[in-house]
Amino acid sequence: MPASIDRLALPELREVLGMSLREAERELENAPGRTPLLDVTYADTHRFPAPDWALPSFTAAAGGGGMTYTPYRGDRAVRETVAANVEREFGLPSTGDADVILTPGTQGALFIALAAILSPGDVVVLPDPDYLSTERMLRYFGAEVLRVPMVVPDEGRPTLDWSAFEKACERKPRLMVFSHPNNPTGAIYDQETIERIARAAQDHDILVLADQLYCRLVYDGEEFHHLAAVPGMAGRTVTLLGPSKTESLSGYRLGVAVGPREIVDRMEDVQSVTALRAPAYAQHLLTHWLADDGEFLRNRLKEYQSLRDMTVEAINASRVMRVRPAWGTAYVFPEVLVDTSDQRIALALKKDAGIVVNPGYQFGPSGLGHMRLCFAQDESVWAPALDRLLEVVGHFEIR
Repeated sequence: MPASIDRLALPELREVLGMSLREAERELENAPGRTPLLDVTYADTHRFPAPDWALPSFTAAAGGGGMTYTPYRGDRAVRETVAANVEREFGLPSTGDADVILTPGTQGALFIALAAILSPGDVVVLPDPDYLSTERMLRYFGAEVLRVPMVVPDEGRPTLDWSAFEKACERKPRLMVFSHPNNPTGAIYDQETIERIARAAQDHDILVLADQLYCRLVYDGEEFHHLAAVPGMAGRTVTLLGPSKTESLSGYRLGVAVGPREIVDRMEDVQSVTALRAPAYAQHLLTHWLADDGEFLRNRLKEYQSLRDMTVEAINASRVMRVRPAWGTAYVFPEVLVDTSDQRIALALKKDAGIVVNPGYQFGPSGLGHMRLCFAQDESVWAPALDRLLEVVGHFEIR
């Protein structure tokens, strides 16, 4: 087996799980489950469908209104529209010394960005917990990953362990990667935290990849701060964006990356020998993204926030789990208060409750003892599913 594939499987987790991370995931995937099976690792896009403009835009492009083979970077007219809308909506420089590339999903953007930046042996700073695929990709590329714990005080906003962060910066990292809002916890960093990351990046000459896929799914009137908008950061930040989560466009495989032109050029080189391009007809949906979905977004946020609040209330009323409300995303990341492994709970939930969850071990050492739940589900299905979930977890002995 190639060493890169072995690293991607995170074999060192055998000390915790008794198997590599990928072996544990395959065990869960292949395990028997109660029928019907509710997968709460992602949103129910039938209950929460895409905007009305999605399918007509795709159909018009497929019917002759769009190119079949676009440039690797994406259809030029679409990219120009996206760049203008990103600058207007987020204040992110997207033209001139910066550029936009369209990718097959934000996952594709993450991969080609890392491929365009990293060499084997590079040191990379990654919060703990963070998105489940990031460390695997970093290890695949031969990077050394330094985890920095997230700190969530009893009162106040989430931040990072600054002592651990400064020690990591002393190792002269090539890159910092972080999801914002944080996936899996839904945490949103305040302006002070974002500015402190920016100062460290400039002082230590660190590039930053900010995965901001969920930056529009923000609740309770929270203010979201974009790292690339901080003075001095546009030239060293790659920002990942896209419509897959907020607008339920996951099946169209659309991602957007904005960053320094030099890095975007290299990302295009990688994309040219992997996926070639984002799906050509689907690219045309991005002319509507950010421009024509204001009312859609307002309604979606109300519905999601109601589901979030119901989920948090149900979990915290139990004796077996506890959770903080998510500031953003469509996830909560409850702590499990019973004395057993993440894998054993996940297997029991699939078999006895008919529910598939993301076990906490997928998200880093700090994720152990948790699970990620996507609350963007049909209300009539989700409420009884939560009852089943808590009942099954309650069969284990409380710590």
